[in-house]
Amino acid sequence: MAGKKVVYFVSLSSNVPFVLLEALKKVADQDEVAIFFDLDGARVLDKRYVGMMEQVRGMELANLLQAALGKGIKLYGCQMNVLIADGLELIEGAELAGVATFLKLAYQADSVLSY
Repeated sequence: MAGKKVVYFVSLSSNVPFVLLEALKKVADQDEVAIFFDLDGARVLDKRYVGMMEQVRGMELANLLQAALGKGIKLYGCQMNVLIADGLELIEGAELAGVATFLKLAYQADSVLSY
């Protein structure tokens, strides 16, 4: 069924390529998608990390992130992330958000998936 709101919660960077591919399928079905990155997962929104990672699981991480942003997928990095001591240098198009933002998205969503 098209037109659903889907929120992904990603805490492991190794899951990001899979989540981005799934999210791109959801927007192709006319679903509204947001991805909230926390803990280790948030590092994929950091310019420094993306620059170091050419390919993850055979997929170009930067291309997947840009495709997601280009299709209107909202990418949120947790502003309280304690695993990245020197903060996040967010890629263009991603936003910092807190727990309140995640909860608002989650409560309004038809599905919340955690990876």
